[in-house]
Amino acid sequence: MAGHFNAKLLVLLTAALCLSIPALIHTSAEAGESPAAPLQTPSPTPIPRSNGSLPVVSPDGSRIAFVSDRNGADEVFVISADGQHERQLTVTPGAEGNVAWTREGKILFTSFQEGFSQLYLIDADGKNQRELAKVPGRGVTLSPDGQRLLYMAGTWTASKLTISAPDGSKPKEITDGSSIAWNSHWSPDGKLVAFTGRNDPKGELAIFVMNADGSGRRQLTNIPADEGGAQWPGWSPDGQQLAFQVNSRKQKGSAHIWILDLRTGAARKLAAHAESYADETPSWFPDGRHLTFQSNRTGRMEVWTMKKNGSGARQVTGR
Repeated sequence: MAGHFNAKLLVLLTAALCLSIPALIHTSAEAGESPAAPLQTPSPTPIPRSNGSLPVVSPDGSRIAFVSDRNGADEVFVISADGQHERQLTVTPGAEGNVAWTREGKILFTSFQEGFSQLYLIDADGKNQRELAKVPGRGVTLSPDGQRLLYMAGTWTASKLTISAPDGSKPKEITDGSSIAWNSHWSPDGKLVAFTGRNDPKGELAIFVMNADGSGRRQLTNIPADEGGAQWPGWSPDGQQLAFQVNSRKQKGSAHIWILDLRTGAARKLAAHAESYADETPSWFPDGRHLTFQSNRTGRMEVWTMKKNGSGARQVTGR
């Protein structure tokens, strides 16, 4: 998820399904890019659905890039990890999403409209924006080596993960569309892809992983049915853990962040709560000890941070 990439182009996908239904609907991250804000009656101050969402941390851990519709449409913003020095970076006609950082500290993002995602690179100060690729799908992400794009094509219920050259040429499907495949994220070494899927068309969402060529597909999570569905996987910097969100099917509007240890298979819930609010779209800090995520625990979707044990939650945006 939230990864750091070379001077590449490039967490795609949701989605309130990223492709992660989470880069799509911020208040119920079950996709990859957010839909454009609905038309409202004229107002000098639009009411945002998401003041801060889909956060990702810079390679040095000092800044967080995120998406906000506070001005009426989804745009990319950046803020210091301590909540200072916030600024808007983009103004485009499409719905921004799939934000990521390059290892050089530049920002990658996609703008989705009319069935196509345009991948852009921009400096962290908002300068030198340029288009890198345009592909027929959602949830575009760039591989860690900067040599491959990964995105979701097709419908939400029969999505196909596709890999192409960095400019969008030579596309190759790596899933067959027989099931869903949302919120895809490259592993730090670029050898694996984690994504949201399910084995049964009527089954619960789960986190899957496969080789970058589409082989070796296997389910990683087995969350109790009374907890809900797992989605939006984010790799830890060392590639040994996955953070993900679980949206409750019993309590509407409630979601928790979990962490899965890939070495042991053990999964644990972070910051358990009984209230109906959603902690979603986790992304790791480079130290591997902290996470950033979106949450509406104070009534509006904002960017938050916490330790990987679930303690020390702190609001970053909208304070």
